[in-house]
Amino acid sequence: MVCAASGGIIVWMSNRKQGNSIPTQKYDVTSQKLEPKTDPVKYRNIYDGSPVLQRTVDTAGIILECNQVYVKNFGSSKEDVIGKSLFDHTAEKSIDNMRKTFEIWKKSGRVENIEIWFKRKDGTVFPGLISANNIYDDKGKLIGSNTAIRDISEIYQAHSVLGDHEKQRIQLDELKKINSTKEEFYMMVAKECQIPIEPIRKYAKVLSDTSLGSLTAKQSEAVNEIYDNAMKLEQLMRDIIDVQKLSSNTMEFKKEKFTVDSFMNGIVETCSPMMKEKKIEFVNSTGIKRALTSDKIRLGEVFYNLVQNAVDFVPTNGGKIEIKAKEEEGDSILFYVKDNGIGILEKRKDSVFKKFYQVDISFKRKYGGSGFGLVICKGIVENLGGKIWFESKEGEGTTFYFSIPK
Repeated sequence: MVCAASGGIIVWMSNRKQGNSIPTQKYDVTSQKLEPKTDPVKYRNIYDGSPVLQRTVDTAGIILECNQVYVKNFGSSKEDVIGKSLFDHTAEKSIDNMRKTFEIWKKSGRVENIEIWFKRKDGTVFPGLISANNIYDDKGKLIGSNTAIRDISEIYQAHSVLGDHEKQRIQLDELKKINSTKEEFYMMVAKECQIPIEPIRKYAKVLSDTSLGSLTAKQSEAVNEIYDNAMKLEQLMRDIIDVQKLSSNTMEFKKEKFTVDSFMNGIVETCSPMMKEKKIEFVNSTGIKRALTSDKIRLGEVFYNLVQNAVDFVPTNGGKIEIKAKEEEGDSILFYVKDNGIGILEKRKDSVFKKFYQVDISFKRKYGGSGFGLVICKGIVENLGGKIWFESKEGEGTTFYFSIPK
């Protein structure tokens, strides 16, 4: 057996008979010659024990020697590896690249860190970096090379993860841009729609004024319908604007100090007109007179939406809505709106605070509402540092609670 070294890579050439083996003779190497006293067993152990895949090939590309890591990685016995073409271990997609690399090595005498995909015995593939240096005979003729192969599967996986993250980041940025454009569009449409609504509502009010002349019952009904629908459309536009402001965190909140009892009396005054059509009993059970520092106008919106929601669901005869504020243990005031309506179906409870939860056409037509009201309530309460929840039993009514820090 002859041992040769090149660039720190060790090669052994044995006397085993192989069609493409290198003749057993003394070889000169590019970097150094082995001294006579060098222990070949020592260097063979280094070669075999290397964590890097090592193989030795001749100029025809036949594998003459390899280390144990190489054998283990490619899933074959050493006898199956030696004597085979290096192209047998090259993945199909890298065959052309491997041929070019092999020709470059034969012409230039060196290959460094070329990426090649390799194929194992079981058909699986992996990426590797190959570096090769040369073995010469005693006349300086190139007769083979030592090749080191570094498995870079982990690097590929890391790049893949980073690539996926980058794709996700780009997709997220695009979604944010789309969402921003959508919000701007909603805001623009809502504000533009408010412009014609105002004169419609104004002149409908003028037409209903009996001091300007009496209307027939049919005319009066038509004018009232115009006015009511203009009001609903105006409220819808306000709701759309509020939802978009909450979504983009641009809604403004102005806190001031006010007394709870006067605030609740104001809610009764604002919401009482909603009770007339169904002749609903409207009760304010508030008994406290303490002060609260919060956004009075936004809290009024919460109550208005909750009461309006209750009005839609209480019966036409015998309907009752109760509002109340009371002190909680700690630093909060608890408010609630309680009704004796139809209650919330079990299957709808998880969707109550979601946008468009009334998208079911038949449900929406029967009870009205855009599906924005409760979303707005939740957004306002949470922005004021509070929380909102409900209790409901089908057929027995619903109570919406929300607590606000003092």
